[in-house]
Amino acid sequence: MKNYTGPTIAWRLILAAALILGIWNIGYAEIDFGTPPIETDETLVEVSTALSYTSVESGHSWKAALIADIKPGWHINSSKPYQDWLIPAGLSFENPAGFQVSNITFPEAHDVPFLDENISVYSNRVVISFDLMIDADVADGEYILPMTLNYQACDDSTCRAPQSIDTELKVAVGALGAPNRPDLFDNTSVDPDRQSSGETVSSSAQTNELQELVDKYGFWGYLLALGLAFVTGLVLSFSPCTYPMIPITVSIFAGQQRSIGRGFIMSLFYVGSMAVIYGVMGLVVSMVGGVFGAWLASPPVVIGIAVIFVIFSLSMFGLYELQMPMFIRQKLGTTKTSGGIGGAIVLGAVAALVVSPCVGPFVAGILLYIATYGSPYFGFLVLFIFALGLGTLFVIIGTFSSAINSLPRAGEWMEQIKKFFGFVLLLMALYFLRTIIPVTTTAILTALLLLAFGVFGGGMDRLTSEAGGFARLKKFLGLIALLIGAYLLVGTILLEGLVLPPASKWLPVNVGSSIDRQKHEIDWVTDLETGLAKAKNERRPVLIDTWATWCANCRVLEKRTFGHPDVIREAERFVPIKVQLEKADSKITRAFMKRFGMKMYSLPTTLLLDADGNPKMIRQGLISPEEMISEMQQLK
Repeated sequence: MKNYTGPTIAWRLILAAALILGIWNIGYAEIDFGTPPIETDETLVEVSTALSYTSVESGHSWKAALIADIKPGWHINSSKPYQDWLIPAGLSFENPAGFQVSNITFPEAHDVPFLDENISVYSNRVVISFDLMIDADVADGEYILPMTLNYQACDDSTCRAPQSIDTELKVAVGALGAPNRPDLFDNTSVDPDRQSSGETVSSSAQTNELQELVDKYGFWGYLLALGLAFVTGLVLSFSPCTYPMIPITVSIFAGQQRSIGRGFIMSLFYVGSMAVIYGVMGLVVSMVGGVFGAWLASPPVVIGIAVIFVIFSLSMFGLYELQMPMFIRQKLGTTKTSGGIGGAIVLGAVAALVVSPCVGPFVAGILLYIATYGSPYFGFLVLFIFALGLGTLFVIIGTFSSAINSLPRAGEWMEQIKKFFGFVLLLMALYFLRTIIPVTTTAILTALLLLAFGVFGGGMDRLTSEAGGFARLKKFLGLIALLIGAYLLVGTILLEGLVLPPASKWLPVNVGSSIDRQKHEIDWVTDLETGLAKAKNERRPVLIDTWATWCANCRVLEKRTFGHPDVIREAERFVPIKVQLEKADSKITRAFMKRFGMKMYSLPTTLLLDADGNPKMIRQGLISPEEMISEMQQLK
């Protein structure tokens, strides 16, 4: 027994020592691996769908929506991210026969800080609405509308790969049912006169610049838009058709001999009456023009609108005059007034209706533009404020008779103002054409138009010492137009390779990488096997950074951590390897995750390996410079 007991005790001691060492090594590995991998079945976005009625009739258009609930603490990129490398949220459809989707509308996004700027994101609940047109020949029954939500999610530390969620909308066609989901719909979806355009229209094609201005700046956006309308009216009051007639018009409704008080009151009623008429024009056009949004998906309609703007602009250049027929102007112009406030009101209304050849085309252009906005209240306000700007000089001259002596004399400068608005109308024509012509063509036409304005608008005129303020202002605006036009034209030609090969072909290929190295100073090895072999031969530890073009947090880690001077100095002992894992299901990504025992694809992921290639730290998400240095210093 004694001969057998001795070896048994020795083996037991050896096994106990091995077990202790094994436990120690396992504990070390668990601690240094940092945050444990996240479960693979985690759901970040859950989706559902809704129709505005429990059942709907064929032959009409109905409101519907996709609802996406985002996990707290996470966000997805908006449908219009500020940065072009971010993947936007999108909704796509597979339209069954007889069903067409249009007017896809995403909600307003919010900003979150990103490095030295912001990124536009959605969080919590996102409701994406759209119109569903059902053809009249669709039989009663149950139908399925398949759709796919595309998104890319991040939190404050990590980013997940772009994802797609397939879902469907169940549509019961038959008799009109009960209103559904009043929290999402106002249940005013019935529109019997609405016809299908046969095309899917995204929200970006439907939005008006006024709406984007208001959405981006809120209350200040309204003020900016209305302020622009006021300034436009004020400048147009200096046109050759309006400016010389102001003293004559004021003397008619306010009288030759008038006090300051009487002149102010009469002028106020005159301008107020004119502004109300203009506002009503904007109100009516906005209400009638609500259907323009769908029409703008049709190229013939867009071309027709652009042609109208060109016709208006040519009249501003003096080729012809556009105004009401003579018999209408004569009838309105001979309207009897009773004098006093009533007479001022009638004269103001007549002045609004008998628009001058200079103001008329631009008013028509504004009416056409706000018709695409679809808000009656805003349409009224824009034209009302525009008319206040147009009537400002009437109030000044009507109140202060001597003010006419302080205003500039009529002359050639008024024709220059008229031509300036001719160029503005041409730019508005290009604004509408931009949806149906290539971006390159739009850029070139805009550049040529700015160059033409710079040349013919006075940018190349020689000024003498006696030149007045208007001549200097004209030259200044002309020079600005020349510079912007030249920059846009040359830049487009170089980038698109219209004359020479594209700039990317003849610029040195290492310019970007050399600048990047000068900025960050870490000289990354971009091939994993090459870097690991170098580390093994030189007996050096390894630093691995993983990234993708869509990963916002990867850029944060690159700048704040790997751009930190102390991290850069510590990294000199390592072989730094940067690995691009663009797609979760690619061979490179799968091989990388299998090699290092990673269960979840999440970026950024940072690894530290010892000189033998054994992982000593795997950290998913952002890591501070101090933490990074602490982890790196543990590897000798």
